[in-house]
Amino acid sequence: MSLTLGDLINQSLEKIKKAITKKQYQLKQLIDETLQVKEYNNANHLMKVYQQCIESKQVKLIELALFDIKNIVEQGFLDGEQIIGEKRVIEITLDFVMQTQLEKEEIVQINMIQAIQAIMTNRKHPIFGEAVTRVFSLLINLHSVSKVVAIITASKEACQKIVNTYFARLEDFGILAEDEYQQAIQQQCNQKLLVFGKCKAQINAEQYMKSLMLSLVDEVQIYSERKSIYEKQLDDLNKMKVIDLNLHEPNLRNVTNDKNQIQINLVNELGIKNGKFGWCVVCRKQSSQYCKETKVPICSKKCKFMHLHQMHNFSQSYQHSIHSEQYVNDAYEILEMLSQLSQRDPQNPQLAQMIIKCKIFSLELIYEALAQSDIIFQNKPKLILILKEQLLESLLKNSLSTEKQLLIITLNIFIQLIWKVRSHMKKELEALIENVYFKFLESSNSSFDHKQYTLKVFNKILTRPKVVIEIFVNYDCSVGQNNLLQKILDMQCRIIQGRFSKLEFQASISINQELYLKSLCLDNFCGYVQSLKEYCEQYEDSQNVIQIQSFDEQEEAIIQQQSLSQDPLEKQKQMKLEMNKAVQKFNFKVEHCIVHLIACQYMENRDPKLFAQFLWENRDINKDKLGELFGGSNEFDQKVFQLYIDFMNFKELQVDEGLRYMLEFFTLPGESQQIDRIMEKFASKYCEDNPGIFQSAQATYTLSYLLMMLQTDLHNEKNLDKMTQAQFINLAKGINDGENLPQEMLQGFYTRIQKTPLALHAKEQAKRALEQANQVDQRKKHAVLAREAEDSLKKWFKEHPNQDAFYYVNSIEHMKSQLQQTWSVIFASISVFLEQSDDQKQIQLCFETIQAFIQLIGRFDLDEEKDTFIIFLYRYCTNIPSTYKQILGVQTLIKVSLQSGQYLRKSWKIVLQLISRLEQLHQVVKKIKVDSPYKESYNQEDIINIERLFQQIQYEQIDKIFNSSIHLDSNSILEFISALCELSKEEIKYNRIFLLSRILEVADFNMNRIKIIWSRMWEIMREHFLEVGCLKNVDIAIYAIDQLKQLSCKFLEQPELTNYHFQKEFLLPFEQIFSHTQAQQQQKVQLREYILSCMCMITNICFNSIKSGWKIIMNIVNQALQDDQQQLARFCVQITDKIMQDVNNQKVYSEIYLELIQALIKQTKNKEINIVLNSINQLKILVDKIVLIKRNDNKYLDQLWIPVLSTLSVLYSDESLEVQQQSVNTLFELLRIHGVQQSNEFWKMILRGVIRPLFDEIQFSRLQFTKQSQTKQQVIKSCQSTFNLFTELVILYFQQMQSCLNDLIDIYIQLVLQTQDFLSTLCLDSFKTIVQQSGLFFTEENWTIMIEQIQYLLQKCSPNELFEAYNLDEDFQKPLEELLKEDIRPKKFSFKINAHECSSKMSIQQKCLEILEVYAIKFNNSISQQNKAQILTIFSEQYQKCKKFNTHLYMRYFLESWGMEYNKGQNETEEFDNQQDYQTKNNQLSFINQEFISAKLIIFLTSEPLEFVEQLIERLSDAYYQLSQPVHNLKNVNGSLEQLRYSESKAIINYSQILFMDNVFPILKINLQQKIVSKWLIKLLKLGINNQNIENKEYNKVLVNLLEDIINYENNLY
Repeated sequence: MSLTLGDLINQSLEKIKKAITKKQYQLKQLIDETLQVKEYNNANHLMKVYQQCIESKQVKLIELALFDIKNIVEQGFLDGEQIIGEKRVIEITLDFVMQTQLEKEEIVQINMIQAIQAIMTNRKHPIFGEAVTRVFSLLINLHSVSKVVAIITASKEACQKIVNTYFARLEDFGILAEDEYQQAIQQQCNQKLLVFGKCKAQINAEQYMKSLMLSLVDEVQIYSERKSIYEKQLDDLNKMKVIDLNLHEPNLRNVTNDKNQIQINLVNELGIKNGKFGWCVVCRKQSSQYCKETKVPICSKKCKFMHLHQMHNFSQSYQHSIHSEQYVNDAYEILEMLSQLSQRDPQNPQLAQMIIKCKIFSLELIYEALAQSDIIFQNKPKLILILKEQLLESLLKNSLSTEKQLLIITLNIFIQLIWKVRSHMKKELEALIENVYFKFLESSNSSFDHKQYTLKVFNKILTRPKVVIEIFVNYDCSVGQNNLLQKILDMQCRIIQGRFSKLEFQASISINQELYLKSLCLDNFCGYVQSLKEYCEQYEDSQNVIQIQSFDEQEEAIIQQQSLSQDPLEKQKQMKLEMNKAVQKFNFKVEHCIVHLIACQYMENRDPKLFAQFLWENRDINKDKLGELFGGSNEFDQKVFQLYIDFMNFKELQVDEGLRYMLEFFTLPGESQQIDRIMEKFASKYCEDNPGIFQSAQATYTLSYLLMMLQTDLHNEKNLDKMTQAQFINLAKGINDGENLPQEMLQGFYTRIQKTPLALHAKEQAKRALEQANQVDQRKKHAVLAREAEDSLKKWFKEHPNQDAFYYVNSIEHMKSQLQQTWSVIFASISVFLEQSDDQKQIQLCFETIQAFIQLIGRFDLDEEKDTFIIFLYRYCTNIPSTYKQILGVQTLIKVSLQSGQYLRKSWKIVLQLISRLEQLHQVVKKIKVDSPYKESYNQEDIINIERLFQQIQYEQIDKIFNSSIHLDSNSILEFISALCELSKEEIKYNRIFLLSRILEVADFNMNRIKIIWSRMWEIMREHFLEVGCLKNVDIAIYAIDQLKQLSCKFLEQPELTNYHFQKEFLLPFEQIFSHTQAQQQQKVQLREYILSCMCMITNICFNSIKSGWKIIMNIVNQALQDDQQQLARFCVQITDKIMQDVNNQKVYSEIYLELIQALIKQTKNKEINIVLNSINQLKILVDKIVLIKRNDNKYLDQLWIPVLSTLSVLYSDESLEVQQQSVNTLFELLRIHGVQQSNEFWKMILRGVIRPLFDEIQFSRLQFTKQSQTKQQVIKSCQSTFNLFTELVILYFQQMQSCLNDLIDIYIQLVLQTQDFLSTLCLDSFKTIVQQSGLFFTEENWTIMIEQIQYLLQKCSPNELFEAYNLDEDFQKPLEELLKEDIRPKKFSFKINAHECSSKMSIQQKCLEILEVYAIKFNNSISQQNKAQILTIFSEQYQKCKKFNTHLYMRYFLESWGMEYNKGQNETEEFDNQQDYQTKNNQLSFINQEFISAKLIIFLTSEPLEFVEQLIERLSDAYYQLSQPVHNLKNVNGSLEQLRYSESKAIINYSQILFMDNVFPILKINLQQKIVSKWLIKLLKLGINNQNIENKEYNKVLVNLLEDIINYENNLY
């Protein structure tokens, strides 16, 4: 428990008081005076007491003083900033505390160390300047010299805490200059941790203030909400007149212990609901607690401590920030001192251990400082400089030390440098790695510890993804830099592949050690892959939580993306990749390299300068090839070498050293001429760099050649007689242009070359390395190693004088290139390791690395690399996995598919091959019959292995793979589906359907994807289902169709948006299978029946949700109806019936109406009458519906009418009378109902496309009636009904059809001409009715055409054979009276005449005249003179012909007889001869009707009717005269002729009387004044009186009245 300041002072002084002696009265007096002080705010007045205690040299007093000083400083009771003299109190206190260092007592030294620690680490009063180094010197000295463990421990702890404090203070209160700030921003990618001009503590303080302000706002918001609820509740209680004692007015402060606090429901800016006390002031989560000290809401102890710490730092932030530069200086002084201490070399062997201990401790403190460092340290050039100038040298010396601890700590410091300041030490860190740590691994002189700790360093590097990426970008992607990351990985790969198994390492590396090193390399690879994978995941997660950018930010991001290709770093990376390729090509053939460099635009042409620069910057070039190039004789090669050697620096080097330096880059060629050319260029460059040493370049050249000869002589094993030094000096006489070189120089040449040759070939180097490795003395090996490293470093820094720019990486954009370059190393290492190792943990680690790497490279679409790993994994999955590796390989591949499925793409095929194989093996375990493509037989061992496999692998994981397909991205799911379908095809070849069944599952799981992706997925699956459904194997085809059906029902449950056709695409395979199945005929019918049954099921289940899918359903129906299969037709009827049941509800997709009509039309051709009748009825309903919906879509309706109406018209030819009647009735009902809105074009279309074919069908049905079940009366009745319906339709819509009248007339005329039987009569009757009812709407043109057509018809249908029969027999021209005087004998049949045909023509003639009669009489007022004249001509001609024929009774008699005889001879069936309306009475050939119709119209139309009346009177007179009963036997010809004459005369009299009453008498009445009229009337009266047996009372009455009129008229005249 901490004491108050007063208690602490009293307790401290009392203890001291008890410990002082009587002689120390001054100290006692000082203590008493101090106790008298009553007013104090700090413990500063105690410092004099403590100082005297320390100066007293009394151990107890010193101990108490130091202890109390520590407590006072730690508890903050010392005001260290108070100035006494020229120093602060804290500095004075430190000075007299450090005075105790001379005390020997252990307890004093420990208390001194603790007091110093308290003073140095207190956060209120920092110690600056020289005092800091003094403290460190003291503590490090104590740690190094002391042998007391407690002192060593205390001093070490104090130093570490002081270092931590000072470097933490630097980070908290250090401020960056502008250039430093910009660099830090670039390094940190502006993570909002920095604000220019402010330290970290100030930024945190501002954040703290913001959190407090936000907490205050929360309280106001919570109070306002509670207040409103309280007022509302209070108001409700007042209305109810009730008092609630538990209702209290809310407090303004949210943090309260009120148990009756009103509950509220609010959310903060993060969408988090409020807790009991609102939201945590630190993390903004729900707060159910509060801080007692500050009364603010918090959610946990962690947040409380953070809050208090923020509050404490807030009070000090601005105070400390003013000392920012001083903190930097302190850090610099500490680092400088520690670096210098770490470099001390022991001059005295007795002090070696102490100095080593001091070095280790110094390096440990440096490590602590670097570990504590952050942004400020990393961006202060002053601190970086001390690292470069002193620390690196220390690291080099200590890493080459034989002391293990020094090696470990230097490597740890190197790791910190790589992690923290790599951007400022790019060249230096590379130098250490290349020339020291690589040497540790490559050299046989390094120890096992060197190797294992170096590999552990690489582990620390490779497991830091940001570090690795920046190494790759700044070295492997930088032109002129070594591929550092590639080398690190390659070196470890060579270790795994057995580098340490070589002879040169056998003496230093045991087998177990080698295995351990290999395992470290494997760990490094695994860590490398895992860290990159996790980094990617974290980066992607961080990108996912970033708020949506503003439009400007998005636009800026797009611009940056577009300019990425312009990024110099990106260009440099691409160029480095090209350089790597060029190196490979150079090592194969130089010319290929040059061509490649030109192609990648490194140089425009064969530029020697650029090519030389390329050779200099790329050290992986084959030295032998390079030597061959430089020794070449052509001009280009020599220019390249000249420019190449210009990059070398021979300053201050002896000639042999220069040669040795030069020959490290390439190997001298074997030919002397090539060597000569190289030596010549070397001599020139050496003299240029070292002027004045030799008289000329020639002297240098000669000496160089002599040195090469000396090397050959001394180091050639075959040469037993070696050149002596004297001989060498003698050879060199006068070499310097006649002068001698100094003897010391020549002796040096000889000694150095004798010890070390100028250059060694690779084989010779290996041999020497083996010799060195066989040395037993480890010290000598270490010395050689150290010398190699130092020489290598010197050379390296000489070749790299400049510091290259460092590129910061804060994204994963370069990782793809990194993986592309490093994947092969990882693959080679892991594959070799798996082959060599049997350790299960290491095997598992290998497979885990493979799994992680597949996921990693999959993220960057490195398909080739990923496929390589997948194929490698699959090698362990073939056959029956039985070993641990194989089972783990199967498990890994399954895990890969589950965790990295979206990256597998085309590799899904391999995974699914494994799944299919596992399914086969699982069936074996389950004792299910297996149809294996490999026809395998499994023995007992195989079954045991399979069971063991499935003990390690859960079969449910196979299901999970397919279930997890829902998580695949858009591209991956397409690849997955493709692979699934492809392998399913392979399975089906062997009648396996496992993957086919899985397609259904996958489709079901992924059905809710966005439509465009689902459409692409289905396109792949559709093709597969189509191919399977069209197989000859109907069982599998039906299975596929069943799968498709189930999937369709599921899919069609989802609503389809308007104007989309996903359903159509989905159901398309049904149609394609139906059309293209390859099954045999019988099986084809079975398959099609099943497809139609599926369509029926889909229609019934998904009726309300089907839209565009109806198209496919109806297409299938229409195809099925084309087959002559009644069962298929019944399924089709079920579907169409289902649709028609709901057609009025408008749920059916309207776009299929035309297809539905086609189906109904095809059903009308079915054999079953019920189906036909039902189809006709449904057609009527559907057309009514369509017209209602599409009333404004004329184009659509035009496509509808002709097919429907044509079908109905064609159905007239059906054998069933019921079908005929319903089809015709439906046809004309549709036209009658929907014709009102139709255009002229529509009616033209109907007349030509429907009515004309209908009449054709009527004609056809008439001809075929004897082959049908109908009677003649039924046929006639049906025809009459049809013509009546048509006539009514034309009359109803005559105005709309008026423009089509000519077409209508043409149809009638053509039908009459084609039939010329009773149909002609029906047709002309119909036309006559139309003329009567609608003649008012005829135009002059219509009438003219009608007249012309009737005239044409009269000509074509004229019985000319009758009219031209006069000349057949001479008796035909004689009068009948003359012939009857003798017995007339029957004449033999001598003239072929068809009585029925003539009779039909006579009827047609009559109907034509009747039509003209209607026109002439009814529409007389509108008839033109031209038409009237034309009609009059027609009737006049007809009258004359008919009259002439009618009066030749003898000819008529024999023509009739011959015609009957002809028809009987032809065995013709009488057609409709019992119908009086369609033939002449008693089978007579007579034109009486036509004659009197013509007479009537002539009277009506002629302008001089009296002339024609006279002819009529004569015709009537002749009839009266011939009216006599037969006198001969009726059985003979004479009697028959007399009977014919009698009946003919009687008929003429009757017709004439009617004609006279209706037409002639009115004319005569008008012309009574003419005398001829009275004569005619008297004559007519006499004729009637003489033949009273034919009496027409009405006729006689009119005749008498006319005579009376004449008498009256004549009386009036007189």
